Amino acid sequence: MGRKPYQHIGEFQGWLNMLRISNSPTVVSNAMVGLAFVIQGHTVFWSERITPPALQMLVPLTLIVVVLLLLYFAGMVLGDAFDVERDTIQRPDRSIPSGIITSRQAWSAGFFMVGLAILVAFGISIAAGISTSCLALSVLLYTYLHHARFLGIPLMGLCRGLTIIVAVSAFSSDYFLQSVWWYVGALFLYTAILTFIGTYENNSTKKTSGAIVLMVFPLGVAALAQGSPSPIVIGVAAVFCAWMTVAWKNFKKAEEGSKHGMHTLLSGFALLDCVCIASLGEYHIMVIPALCFVLTVAAHRKILGT
Repeated sequence: MGRKPYQHIGEFQGWLNMLRISNSPTVVSNAMVGLAFVIQGHTVFWSERITPPALQMLVPLTLIVVVLLLLYFAGMVLGDAFDVERDTIQRPDRSIPSGIITSRQAWSAGFFMVGLAILVAFGISIAAGISTSCLALSVLLYTYLHHARFLGIPLMGLCRGLTIIVAVSAFSSDYFLQSVWWYVGALFLYTAILTFIGTYENNSTKKTSGAIVLMVFPLGVAALAQGSPSPIVIGVAAVFCAWMTVAWKNFKKAEEGSKHGMHTLLSGFALLDCVCIASLGEYHIMVIPALCFVLTVAAHRKILGT
C-alpha cells in the first residue's frame, strides 16, 4: 500500500497512534500488581529469618516492564497490520490505511518486538522467558483470531491476565503465591468485558455499554480475594465504581461517545490495579498505578487509545 499524498499527521505521530502509546501506562500498572505479590511472597518466604535479605527490585522490574511494553506494542501493531483491509473501510484514518505507515513496516516492527521481548525475558531468567513466551503466543493468537468473538474475547483477557504472571516470574518462583490466580482472574474478567464492549465500537457500543455493570465481578474478585476488605480497599473500590459510571455516561453521549467511553474503560485498568494492590496491603506502591491512571487519562487527550 503506497503512501497517500496528503497526510494530516506525520509518521512519528502515526507510529504513536498505532502503538496505542496512550494506553501503555496501564501495562506498567499491571506489572505493579505482580510486584505487590513479589513483596508479599518475599515476606512469607523469609518469615522465619529475623533479618531477611533485601529484595532486589529495580533491575528485574525495569526489565520486565520493558518486556511487557514490547509485547503490548507488538500486539497493537500486528493487529493493525492484520486488519488493514477492514480498517480501510471502517477506520481509514488509522496509520496503515491512510498511508502513513506501510503494512510491511508494521509486520516487521511487530515481529521484531515479539522476538526482542522473549530474548530480554530469557536474559532475566528461564521462568521469565517461559512465561513471556506463553504471553507472546497468546498475543499472536489474539492477532489472528480476534474477529472470532468467542475466541478473541477470552484470548484478550488471557493476554492481560498473564502480565501479572510474567511480572512475578521476573523475580523468583519462590515468591509465587497461590492467591495470584484470583487477581489474574480479576484482570481477565475486566479485559474480557471491555473487549466485548469494544468489539462493537465501530457499530453501536450504546447497545453493549450496559455490560459495564458486569465490572462489579472483577472488582469483587480483586477486593475480596484476601478476605474482608480494609477501609482503603473500600475507598479505592468506590472510586473505581464512580469511574465506571463515568464510562457508562460517556457511551451515552451522542458525539464520539464510543471513543470517550472506551478511553474511560481503558484507563480503568489502573484503578482496578489499585484495588488489587490495596487488597494485598501493599499501600506504598499503590501510588504508581494511581499515577499511571492520571497519565493514561491525560494521554488520551492527545493520542487515541483505540
